[in-house]
Amino acid sequence: MDAKTVVEQEVRELVRRRGLDPVGEPTTVRELVDTVVSECDGVIDSDLISQQVYDAVAGFGPLQQYLDDGGIEEIWINAPARVVYA
Repeated sequence: MDAKTVVEQEVRELVRRRGLDPVGEPTTVRELVDTVVSECDGVIDSDLISQQVYDAVAGFGPLQQYLDDGGIEEIWINAPARVVYA
């Protein structure tokens, strides 16, 4: 299992146990993600892993980067592995 998967599973478990609302408490969830990443061995790019895990737990996963980009006006999802944006 890769580091991102381990961190994401741990964060999801902590969010459940603490009764956190990832959408309503983004700062708390972000701090939780950063803490879990810092405690995880084998994380090479901690900033990237933190962002990916946060997006997966409190956002729309891999689509979040496109939603956050103000220059993108449309997103088309044609298949699970085929996303087109403009």
